[in-house]
Amino acid sequence: MIRATLSCACVIAVSVASNLPARADKPINLEARFAQGVMKGGEKQRNYLRVGLNGCERPPAERTPVNVAFVIDRSGSMQGSRIAQAREAAAAAIRRLDKNDIASVVVFDDKIDLLVQAQPVDDHAAFIDRIRQITARGSTAIHGGVLEGAQQVRHNFDQRRLNRVVLLSDGQANVGPRRPEDFAKLGRELLQQGISVSTIGLGLQYNEDLMLQLARASDGNHSFVGETTDLIQVFNKEFDDVLASCAQTVSIDVEFRPGVRVVRALSRDGKIEGQTAQFQLNQVYAATEHYVLMEVEVDPEASAGGTGNDTELGRVRVSYTAAQDGARQNIETPIRARFSTSDTEIVASRDNAVTESVIEQSVRARTASAIELRDQGRHGEAQALFQQNVKEIEAQAAQAPLSDRLQYLNQQYRGIVAAPPASPTAQSDQRKFLRQMDSNPAAAGSRY
Repeated sequence: MIRATLSCACVIAVSVASNLPARADKPINLEARFAQGVMKGGEKQRNYLRVGLNGCERPPAERTPVNVAFVIDRSGSMQGSRIAQAREAAAAAIRRLDKNDIASVVVFDDKIDLLVQAQPVDDHAAFIDRIRQITARGSTAIHGGVLEGAQQVRHNFDQRRLNRVVLLSDGQANVGPRRPEDFAKLGRELLQQGISVSTIGLGLQYNEDLMLQLARASDGNHSFVGETTDLIQVFNKEFDDVLASCAQTVSIDVEFRPGVRVVRALSRDGKIEGQTAQFQLNQVYAATEHYVLMEVEVDPEASAGGTGNDTELGRVRVSYTAAQDGARQNIETPIRARFSTSDTEIVASRDNAVTESVIEQSVRARTASAIELRDQGRHGEAQALFQQNVKEIEAQAAQAPLSDRLQYLNQQYRGIVAAPPASPTAQSDQRKFLRQMDSNPAAAGSRY
């Protein structure tokens, strides 16, 4: 589990380079920014590096075709309004697709059935007629349902498409694999294959840990739907993302020169080995910033080039598949910093944008710990961590105006501190909400 703390003053060092050919749409931009772009010369220290990808901007008439499998829970707990709303939400999503898209529909209880095999969406009514035949029954084989959905996506896998499984369930996995770590493993395997899974949990009975792990490990979205009437809105947000993808199978490779090493990744799992770090994203969405954040250690010899001058400490290389033509594109940028003996210069070089990313990841980790403490009945210790979240965010507010995102998080944590959940039902509801806050929300402007 990630444990993040904010341990340095923060600033910026930005450099952008691209070898992409000129295109009608805006290409992806890459930047590497140190939290502390000016560091103390001749001293060992820790810093944070934020690598950002700014999604392309495409003409409104253009979008990436999709290859999507809808995997819908039809277990007994979905009886009534839940299955009715699930049918309508899936039908609404189908209506947003066209003959250039491929879709399939998988339903599951204790058995897995392929309701509509993967095919172009050139007849909305045929899809919707089959979807409206779904009825609730039986137990909950989530793992098997996702496997069948992924198999349908594989039949038509194309790097020019967004390849996605969308899972909707209201229950606990009770047939087949059922531990969150089983689903995290499945998510990682699907990410390697270029397939993401977005998970939508409905009501208060589903396993939010399982659903979150699957979504995060595969670079998908996770949503909590408390009321069935909100389900169509959640599906619409998901497809706002799905239809706005502009790059697939993204790899980020960070390499530092001797004297600088990566300590840990904060925002997402990555492969960390000394001076190198590697990360994978399944897609980049248009008009969206995607970032990875890592803590680095800088040895005194890294400032051997002298103080007062920009020093190249490494490079970031990104490779991705362009959605328009399936061509593999490469971009890279240097990682630069400056060393100084002036404490005033170092303090003055604080970068609030990078600082906020570090704070958000710190808050995420602390919240995960608080949830574990609550599960153990240690409510006082959990509340203390939520209070610490508020203090950290408000300390940043004293330095600079907060972004909308940190203002939102501060509002939520202040509410938790002021009014802890008074009943098991309220606690379950809040637990699912907190897990959703830990995820990348659909149609968000910034993702990690």
